[in-house]
Amino acid sequence: MKLREVGAKCFRTLEDLTVEFGYDFCTLSGRNNAGKTAVVTIIRHFLDDEDRPYLYGENSLSFSRDHTQWSSSDEMEISVRLELHRHDDAEVFFVVDKFAPTPIEGEIARVRLTETFYKSGERQLACRVNGTDLDSQNSSEIAKKLKSASNLVVHNSTSPNRRIYYLSGEMTEVLESHFSQEDRNKIADAERNLSSKVKNAAKQHKEELSQLLGRLGENYEVELTTLERSGSSRFPLNVKLNDKSVDTNLGGWGSGTQNRTRVLISVLEADRIRKSQSSESRSTPIVIVEEPESFLHPSAQAEFGKVLNNLSADFGIQILTTTHSPYMLNQTSPEANLLLERKVTRSKLKETERVDTSGDDWMLPFAANLGVVSDEFIPWKKIVGSANSKIVLVEGAIDVEYFNILRDKFPEIYALPADVEVVGYGGKDALKNTQVLQFMLSRLEKVYITFDLDAEHEVTTKLRSIGLEVDKHFCSIGIDKPGRECIEGLLPEAILRDVYAQRVDDVLALGSANSSAKKSAKSNLKQAALERFRNCSLNSADIPEMARLIKKIARAF
Repeated sequence: MKLREVGAKCFRTLEDLTVEFGYDFCTLSGRNNAGKTAVVTIIRHFLDDEDRPYLYGENSLSFSRDHTQWSSSDEMEISVRLELHRHDDAEVFFVVDKFAPTPIEGEIARVRLTETFYKSGERQLACRVNGTDLDSQNSSEIAKKLKSASNLVVHNSTSPNRRIYYLSGEMTEVLESHFSQEDRNKIADAERNLSSKVKNAAKQHKEELSQLLGRLGENYEVELTTLERSGSSRFPLNVKLNDKSVDTNLGGWGSGTQNRTRVLISVLEADRIRKSQSSESRSTPIVIVEEPESFLHPSAQAEFGKVLNNLSADFGIQILTTTHSPYMLNQTSPEANLLLERKVTRSKLKETERVDTSGDDWMLPFAANLGVVSDEFIPWKKIVGSANSKIVLVEGAIDVEYFNILRDKFPEIYALPADVEVVGYGGKDALKNTQVLQFMLSRLEKVYITFDLDAEHEVTTKLRSIGLEVDKHFCSIGIDKPGRECIEGLLPEAILRDVYAQRVDDVLALGSANSSAKKSAKSNLKQAALERFRNCSLNSADIPEMARLIKKIARAF
């Protein structure tokens, strides 16, 4: 099942809002009280089982409690739009097909549920399947099935569902683990051997959880032990995490490790629900994780954000996170990051609006969560969208072209690994915002930064301030001679003489007081030098300075 849209009219701060979820890993950002919780509440209202109320019954909505305070409307409306797959969501798909006016053709059923709450206290539910409205009774049957079919797994990092047992003289935290119907039937048939049966059923769960934890790059082992249960179809398990020197219950670990482990258990539960059902009763839940960055250092947030993104793709499960962290955003598909903010009218916060994050505004959620001006992200768009984790950062597009020419024409000296990408960052000023730079570096496995020699003093100070070391992490490019303090300065003198001789007007314009003319002349000379290098006949012995640069960068990788 995939969530594609949440809508609301006069619901809390959502006076008139539609939010679309077009990706498998989506994030929802915004300041406190921006409306994120309201969106999650709507999703839970339609998909969470009413037999498992959360937050002491807050999932029971009403006009009197949830109607937008400043609105005079007598109605409140909430809706969700879902996509069901005939195979992956067979259990619900069967019911929808049964109650739809006409048989569903194809593999996808598009279901929209809308509930209207009236000031009088009445409420009305409506359902539309593939564009066709259903009557109230059939709508109700589909809504009931969506709630009861394990279609939603929720983890709130700020107030996790924790159960504490007092066992063997100590307080033990217990996490509930979902088992398949087949496992449950076996356990029911052999109640007197419950403990051993649960241990057998838990074996695969332990292995899968260990594999997920292994994605974090830390050496955890998982130990699961069973506890007495009280007739539930879920079985309490005591969780221990072990590394080379420590063996302790989950509750004894740091808050960040505890939170990541609980989040991964929630994702694993969704995957097991999807896999463990028979073909006719299969369900693929949606996973909601609220504030997964809780208690985590920024470097751990960056790592964990990648893990959740990858798990969503690997498991084929939609994961929606609410977050205040730029590190938890979807960095492979920035348009999947949704940003909410409150409109201000006469100095008072009013309705929630969705900020446009399409096109060139992709950086707004990153900037909002990092607390910087959005324009600071513009030079880094190529890096955010890159699938590569090993990158050489160069000043601009011309520098990228030099590296491409060296790779294609001089493979004998181009020693950079094949999986290293060369990306331009748009000039030295981009390196001066160390807050944004650190965020960019955090999402990559290895980065080497280059910049023109004439910017060495101001750039080196900034890079050293965030712990980077010369030659190991960065270097300047150029020769310490006037006009050669850049990548063109590494070219043979014969090429430079030819270019300058052919473009005398541009050379003279370099001394102009007109900054625009000076900038244009410099650009023309740089482009001419690049084309001359691209088309001339040279061998590697003719470009020793280029060879030394490549060798230095290659050593860093």
